[in-house]
Amino acid sequence: MTVPWDALPVGGTRASTGKKHDIDGGGHRAAAVGVLVTAWGLAATALVLMARAGAPWTSDQWYFLVDTADALVYGLVAAVVLNRRLHPVAWLVALTAVGGGVAAVTAQLVALRPADELPPSWAVLQGTAWVPGTLALTLVVPYLVSAGRPAWPARAAMAAGTAVIVAFLGVRLTDPWPWPESGEPVAPLAVRDESWARLTEPVQTGLFAAAVVLGLAAAAHAAYRRYRDPAARGLGWLAIGTALIAITFLPLVLWPESHSRLLVLFTPLTHLASQAFFPAAVLVAVLRQQLWGIDLAISRTLVWSLLTGMLVAGYFVTVAVLGLVLPGEGTLGRVLATAAPAVGIQPARGWLQRRVDRLVHGEAAAPALSRVGRHLGSGATPEEVLTGMAESVATSFNLGSVKVLDSEGEPLAVVGDQDVLGADLLEVPLVVRQQAAGTLLVTTRPGERFDRRARASLDEVAPVVATAVHLAAVTRALRESRGRLAAARDDERRALRRELHDQLGPALAGIGLGLAATRNLLPAGADAADTLLARLRTEVDAQVEEVRVLARGLIPPVLTELGLVPALRELVMRYEADGLAVVVRDEGGPDVPPEVAGAAYAIVAEAIRNVSRHARARTCVVELAGREALTVAVEDDGHGIAEGTRPGIGTQSVRERAEGVGGTVGWGPGRDGRGTRLVLRVPLQERADHVN
Repeated sequence: MTVPWDALPVGGTRASTGKKHDIDGGGHRAAAVGVLVTAWGLAATALVLMARAGAPWTSDQWYFLVDTADALVYGLVAAVVLNRRLHPVAWLVALTAVGGGVAAVTAQLVALRPADELPPSWAVLQGTAWVPGTLALTLVVPYLVSAGRPAWPARAAMAAGTAVIVAFLGVRLTDPWPWPESGEPVAPLAVRDESWARLTEPVQTGLFAAAVVLGLAAAAHAAYRRYRDPAARGLGWLAIGTALIAITFLPLVLWPESHSRLLVLFTPLTHLASQAFFPAAVLVAVLRQQLWGIDLAISRTLVWSLLTGMLVAGYFVTVAVLGLVLPGEGTLGRVLATAAPAVGIQPARGWLQRRVDRLVHGEAAAPALSRVGRHLGSGATPEEVLTGMAESVATSFNLGSVKVLDSEGEPLAVVGDQDVLGADLLEVPLVVRQQAAGTLLVTTRPGERFDRRARASLDEVAPVVATAVHLAAVTRALRESRGRLAAARDDERRALRRELHDQLGPALAGIGLGLAATRNLLPAGADAADTLLARLRTEVDAQVEEVRVLARGLIPPVLTELGLVPALRELVMRYEADGLAVVVRDEGGPDVPPEVAGAAYAIVAEAIRNVSRHARARTCVVELAGREALTVAVEDDGHGIAEGTRPGIGTQSVRERAEGVGGTVGWGPGRDGRGTRLVLRVPLQERADHVN
């Protein structure tokens, strides 16, 4: 069972007690409500103060927009997570929300009141409150969104990020600005040292550079984990959001003194763009990896929070752009500022809903059905088809495991591990023509449960899987039938060999001896009778030898005693007297079952017999190779098969023997374009799996 690494005791695993605390993950509703009320209360206060202050839209207002969006979006994300589990990521996200809200409120208080009417600490809060949470999102959170204990490189990166955050706070709190040029320092821990006053700006620039580097490293780490686990799509969003937040500080590193409008707007606009990825990424990664047991119903909350953030950002962006384009503060500007976001609400909601549903619930039934159905014609064997289908079902519906059983309860395909604590098990019957074909056993990832939508989608996919299970059963029955037919033919050949070797052969030999004895009894001068008897004796001897050849060809004793390769080497020795050089090459093939060995021997014997009689070849090569399948090739250097030649009885017999053991046989020109090449291929792994 996959559980958060911080919940595991050292050297052991956590056992489920079945209590609600284990299922919910130890959330705290009061903490969640407190964070949400605080963050949203600060955001609402900041918006009211902004309306009263009426400050011009400058770069400070853009940063105010960023801080307000942080309070709204991250406040909701933190509340959702805290409601289910008190995890460090939840507290860091809450710190971002509250810090952003404090910074937004102080920014509008500074705009509303003269500087001399406010305590100096307000200015410090405006520039410092956002630091811990925002930097932690980039430098620490991506490593904590993990189902296991981070490796030592990740822990070292988190330590370095924490050091950057602490150092940045230290610089901001000890900065003696505006001392010594114009007045007393505003920072509560200001260090009145001229050298330090000159170093604060370069040090902050260096810390921003470190934040960019470490943030991009965290994004790369999340992207690498996403690459290793394609099902964890939330990590892809996390990588994009982390990278966007990291590069927001890039202009502050490269052009710290620049007053270009484009560079000034780059940081807040890029940070706002990250809001479309990072908050959703935290929740989606949690949902997909099941770190803290959050319910699947959170998808609506996720869509709502993203839509709210996009609406707020869209409103302020529209106001800012219209303020730059339209002169004055006329009615047209206010109408357009209200209408533009309103027009985009419905398309944005549909776009978000589709993607969040796919991330949280998996694919809809129709795409999943299409993906699963493609395996029907793509697998080489029924086992490969069923395994591919099981993998597609697991991927499409974000399942922890999938097991396909036949009608007798035997597993046909298994993906994942079903013996995981905290997983919900669902049995989907597989029915073909109103008859049970098997069962589809699926489990969720730890902490999830099946909802109505998942059950309905699995019911729609089940008929396709049932068809594949039925085809596998039919194929297995056909394979067993072929095996029985091959065994029956072998038994018949053995019986025929015994009849030929033990009955007909001796009988013909006895007739030959009788003819020889008859010749000895002939009187002198019976030349004609002697010639006839001699001819009959020769014919009988030839038939005796032919019977022996037929007996050995059916199932030679060496094939039963020593195996296929020795039997073939004995076979080819008979053709040396005919001037045909036959070579047997064994590349260390697999162990061949007796019925397959018998069929292969008969096919090679027929092929060499045809080469000797019809091909006018000088050499012939027999090659045996393969691991999971036996491959036998017979190639000669003769004149080949003429175009238009119709298959004869021998060709049909070879094809039937190959099909009888589940193999295939084909003919074609030799490798150098001359002669004929026969290739027999018989799968052996399937036969071994069936026997096991």
